Parts: sequence; structure tokens; C-alpha cells
Amino acid sequence: MPHCTVTLAEELLDGTVEERLAGTLTDAVVSVYGDWARPLVVIALHGIPTARFAVGGRLGTAPGPAVQLNSRAGLFEQMPDAAGRLAAALTEAVVAVLGEHLRRDIAITLVGVPDDRSAVGGELFATRH
Repeated sequence: MPHCTVTLAEELLDGTVEERLAGTLTDAVVSVYGDWARPLVVIALHGIPTARFAVGGRLGTAPGPAVQLNSRAGLFEQMPDAAGRLAAALTEAVVAVLGEHLRRDIAITLVGVPDDRSAVGGELFATRH
């Protein structure tokens, strides 16, 4: 299951963008893997007040949105250049909703978890049949 966590300044979440952001991020994953992935994509939006961010030791400075996609490592190997395509698609999704002015500051992290370190329903994925 691809789990996508977005951490951003709370002020960017105004009650009107959350649904669009969740939809465009889901669509970004689907654009790489296909419709079978849609019901498996989980999105978590974490808004943090700017006053609680620090950049370079300066409190009150919010970085650009950070998107972290966690999934089994094998997911990144299923499609040619999946990592590059995901990074580009996730960036475009955030820009489409929050604006072009954020593009240069959007950080994308793709985390592949080995099957022997990933469990569903209490059972390691590597041991599932």
C-alpha cells in the first residue's frame, strides 16, 4: 500500500484544498501504476503552524511542502523509472493545488521498505502467500 504523508504549513490548508490535494496525489500514484493502485493509496495531510517550523535554526520559517511516499520496495521496481515518474507526478500534484510558486521548495522522499520489514494484519509481507 502506498502511504503518502504531506507535511506543510497549516496556513496552506484552508478547508478548500484538502480534498483536491488528496485527489491529485492519489491520481499521481495512479498515473504511474494504473487504476489497480487507486484503492490502496493512503494520504495523510499534516499541517503544522508556521510558528512551529524552524529552518536553519530560525523558528517561524516554514519550508515548502514535504511529500513522503512509503511503500514496499518492490513497488518502485514494477514500472520503468517508477521513482522518477512518482517524484515528478507528486510534485505536479502539489503545484496544481497549491501553486507554481512552491515548485522549487517541494521536497519528495520515496521510501521503499523491504518485504521482511513490512507487515499487513500482523503478518510480514515476505511470509504472505
